[in-house]
Amino acid sequence: MKLNNTLLFILALLGVLLGIWSLIGKRDEIVYVDTAKLFQEYSEAVKVNQKLGDEAKKYEGNIDTLMQEIQVALKDYEKSGTKLNTSGRAKQERLITEKQADLQRYQSVVKEKLEKQRQQEFSGVVNTINGFLKEYGKRKGYRMILIANPSGTIAYAKDGTDITGDIIKELNAKK
Repeated sequence: MKLNNTLLFILALLGVLLGIWSLIGKRDEIVYVDTAKLFQEYSEAVKVNQKLGDEAKKYEGNIDTLMQEIQVALKDYEKSGTKLNTSGRAKQERLITEKQADLQRYQSVVKEKLEKQRQQEFSGVVNTINGFLKEYGKRKGYRMILIANPSGTIAYAKDGTDITGDIIKELNAKK
């Protein structure tokens, strides 16, 4: 009976020690990811940025054309403005004002369209990153993964807590 009690005591003590060891040995780190670096180096984000840049260049050509039309109209007005009667000057001024308003409307529409497209395109990238970070954090046993952005949300972090490089490598390898 004494042997059973001793064995029971040893097993209970061993269980307590294993529990304490598992708590002490548990990886309970808080790490962070630098979003600026992530979006500059994650291949899918780079593709989206390139696509949006190409799209913006298309519109820039149209804007340049509209601006040139305004400049030509202004030069014509300056050249012939003194020779025109009041009605002719008013007509040219109206034409210039209309062209300027058209340019402003076009720029506004383009800006809105590009912003909407940007949000749409990047929502998929952000969803992919967020899903991956959740899976990665669970797999690595992290307590928390913080997001550092260019506005400085993390004032200090111990060396080794920036996992951005590892995240970029794994995301780019996932394809």
